[in-house]
Amino acid sequence: MHECDQEKKDYLDCLKSSSHQSETCRRFSKKYLECRMAKNLMARQDMSELGFGKQAEAEAPGVNESKRTDK
Repeated sequence: MHECDQEKKDYLDCLKSSSHQSETCRRFSKKYLECRMAKNLMARQDMSELGFGKQAEAEAPGVNESKRTDK
């Protein structure tokens, strides 16, 4: 159970800190979905079918810098 809790927490924290602007938190959403697929908690699906194609990522607004760990 709770196998992707950290990814979920990161995504929800990002949403809270960005006034629920999901575009800002796309990288956390992607990590959460990838975790769920890797742990067989959801059916595998191509990320481009979920809106994470290269073009969609290039068009996304900036990333929430407050969550970066390489500062």
